[in-house]
Amino acid sequence: MARLTSLLGALLLSVSLFTQPLLGASTTTTTTTTTDNNNNNNNNNNKVQYCQTGLTSGAADFCLSLFSLPNTTTASHDIYFHLTITRWNANGWTAIGTGQTMAGALMFIVYGDPVNGTEKEPVVSVRTVEGHRQPQLIDDFRTVAGKGFDVQVLASSWKEAGTVPPASKEEQGKVKAKRHDDHDEHPIIPAAGTKTYIADVLLACYSCSLWSSGSGSWRTSISATSASQPFLWAWNDRQDFSGTFPRDAHLKMHRHHGSETGGYGFFWADMTRSILGSSGSNYLGKPTVDDLLKILAIVPDTNLLGTSTKPLSASGWLDKVTANPLPKTHAFFMTVAFLILFPLGVILIRSSGNAFQKHWLVQALASIFTLAGAGVGLYMTGRHIPSTVHQWLGLAVTFLLVVQVILGWRHHVDFLRIRRRTWISHGHIWLGRWAVVAGWVNVVLGLLLSGHSRVDVWGVGIFMGMEAVVVAWWVWRAAQRKAIAGENGGQNGKGTTMEDGEVESHALMARNGGAGADGEYFRLSMSEDDLSSSEDEEEGKRGDGVRGGR
Repeated sequence: MARLTSLLGALLLSVSLFTQPLLGASTTTTTTTTTDNNNNNNNNNNKVQYCQTGLTSGAADFCLSLFSLPNTTTASHDIYFHLTITRWNANGWTAIGTGQTMAGALMFIVYGDPVNGTEKEPVVSVRTVEGHRQPQLIDDFRTVAGKGFDVQVLASSWKEAGTVPPASKEEQGKVKAKRHDDHDEHPIIPAAGTKTYIADVLLACYSCSLWSSGSGSWRTSISATSASQPFLWAWNDRQDFSGTFPRDAHLKMHRHHGSETGGYGFFWADMTRSILGSSGSNYLGKPTVDDLLKILAIVPDTNLLGTSTKPLSASGWLDKVTANPLPKTHAFFMTVAFLILFPLGVILIRSSGNAFQKHWLVQALASIFTLAGAGVGLYMTGRHIPSTVHQWLGLAVTFLLVVQVILGWRHHVDFLRIRRRTWISHGHIWLGRWAVVAGWVNVVLGLLLSGHSRVDVWGVGIFMGMEAVVVAWWVWRAAQRKAIAGENGGQNGKGTTMEDGEVESHALMARNGGAGADGEYFRLSMSEDDLSSSEDEEEGKRGDGVRGGR
């Protein structure tokens, strides 16, 4: 019986371990220490907390806790934020924002010099932006979000926090496995024993849910009653903030690649548990700073408290899929163009049965997708000069494809006339091949830039490798067929030379610059009989001209 009980217990444990990731429960497990007293546990029931610990691995290191109170005057909620950021030098900034996109987010950005200015307060800059560009300082909160909405910095100070501990083997492994973005050569890791400081910031967002109801539908929403409220964070560890800087200081871009290298990331909070009074307790009046610091004290050794690195509800997952549509649209167009359509076009031109017609239709669609993707990318960049290899390479590839299309058209016009390839033909072929390869490289750079995991990047890379093998084999096979056809005389029985072992399907442009006799400017295919008849007519005209000259 005891054995049966143990087997059933093991089975139930296995099922729970399997189902937790599916339900997203594993990412919300609270890891509070057993030394918390009952008072702390009561406080923990009325707040949420999220922490990133990356000081010894060259990543972001901060904690955020928050709770909310009903605001009966505005029928909204006041949300209080306690943010602690570990620093060891004057470089960089750290930001927390509402929602899943920069556009429309309410951002709290902290920077300053703790080493030479501990007597000064950390700079707390509250900003927002309408697109994916430099966030702008909010000067008048009521003008932005209406009467009742306000953000106040209740406390802000630097505190000494000891020294940097030695990195664990796990953290050292993270550093070795870390990918770097295209303008950061390596992570900056402080030496063990380096003195550290904490920026301790307390913020109040009064009637905070009014933020999304202000003028402009572009603002992200924040709700104290949401069971899956999204937040985003970002940081930069390169910009020098030695000395004094204003709240509207120009910010250098955050690092890329998402949470794996600490550049930026997302988390979701169950805001329903953050409402003080939702667990049977009530708080009357406006809390003091001392009250807030007690309630929002960071729970040690706890990264996730009522929070998760994944959405906490079905609606949260839906919001994640539909959020930030422009980068997703850009990625869709470019991925389909370079991973599917362009390679398919290379294969189709070397196939049988109206090869040219199939080729130009697919390549035209691929070019349209590329131009659409480039247009979305340029729109996201705005008026700013591109600052990453991904952006510059994307512009170069788009330009080369325009040139390649022109060369392809010129090749076809010449081929109709002289029935052989020229330097334009080879330029079209090789430029197309290199453009596809460059497009593949840029797809990978885009994945890295958008913070995809190593699994995603390796998966796409393996697919590209397999695709390259298939396309190369198909091109080699076509070349072999062409060589065999050449050995057999290179004729199709009607006196026309084959290209790639097949008679090319033709797109005939009226040579007089106007409409043809059949009223069409283009004929998108021509049969072998039509081609032969046209060549006979041309030959007859040339013969008549010779006889007339005599």
